[in-house]
Amino acid sequence: MLINVAGLDFEGALMDRSGDEINTIIRLNVEATVSMTRSMIGSQQENRRLHIINVSSLAGFYPMPLKAVYAASKRFLLDFSRAMRQELRSANIRVMALCPAGMATKPDTIHSIDSQGWMGRMTTMQTGTVAARTINRALTNRSLYIPGGMNQILRSLSALVPPDWVAGLIRRRWEKTREIAAQYGSQEEVRERQMAGQPEVAKST
Repeated sequence: MLINVAGLDFEGALMDRSGDEINTIIRLNVEATVSMTRSMIGSQQENRRLHIINVSSLAGFYPMPLKAVYAASKRFLLDFSRAMRQELRSANIRVMALCPAGMATKPDTIHSIDSQGWMGRMTTMQTGTVAARTINRALTNRSLYIPGGMNQILRSLSALVPPDWVAGLIRRRWEKTREIAAQYGSQEEVRERQMAGQPEVAKST
């Protein structure tokens, strides 16, 4: 079984990020996944089934201002997984896309989730729970897994709304989230305070 889980994001508007940061997102989220998948397929043992899980994101279903390159890279992984699943059907290879929302994996990620308020907390799931359920669904030959009932509902509802409207709603949400996060400093500053054991204190205005 191959699980392509490596990925990252540099949050912010396109022109606020450096060219190196943008290229790093593309190389890790897209190029590395394609390279690993191709390598694994080439080394598949004869008469043994191979399962491939590509970790996309709920973001892959939406155009996302302020996370445009990240969301687009995750959309690539979603479509790539669907295409490879069909391409490899006769090769005894099963491909599934995992599309989680928030995952509480590290301090700066948790800070980002908290700054989204109740919506961030409602759509976030524990990593261990998602991992176990993902393996189970891959072994039962599912093509797609969106963890969490709330996330599945959001995906279904958003499919009924024109993409331009969705992008506008997301832009307003992320702008509000950035305003809240700014009260506590950047993610780098939050991480430094947490490592030093200092409490988070909102900046005075």
